[in-house]
Amino acid sequence: MDFRPGPGQVALVEYPGEPGAMTGLITAGGEERIAIDLGAQAPPAPEEPVIVSVYAPDALYRLRGTARAARPEGVIVLEPVHDVERIQRRTLDIGLGGLRVLTLRPVPHRDPTVMFTLPTGRSIVGATLVLSEDASGEGYEVRLSFKDLDPDDVVALRELVEAYTA
Repeated sequence: MDFRPGPGQVALVEYPGEPGAMTGLITAGGEERIAIDLGAQAPPAPEEPVIVSVYAPDALYRLRGTARAARPEGVIVLEPVHDVERIQRRTLDIGLGGLRVLTLRPVPHRDPTVMFTLPTGRSIVGATLVLSEDASGEGYEVRLSFKDLDPDDVVALRELVEAYTA
């Protein structure tokens, strides 16, 4: 595996067939296993296939593997990791209504969950709708609209937009 998420990175954990995704924190990474603390969110089963998305400065990484319940309660271990997909992206524009990104490949889900970190260090995780996806010589320019952002995230985005437009 080329990519190893490190302790403290935020992970989005998706169980195929389950509605919604869970947000967790990478607590450990070893040669063959990655521990993710899901907190009070309980995994649906003791051992299930999962897709774990980790946003790094250079790209989005999607790890496919098997999640096993671990100790303490609320922690899962991703072991083994079967596949790592690197999705290069670059944020072109961001505003209160959504964002525009450039990816090397088409968006794998029509209504993806996005996660990004503001210059203040605040991480925002939110569901989006794909408004458009246009192929270009550099990749795919994707316009995403936010759905139901947390009110505190809206305030943080508003502060960012106002700082850059003032």
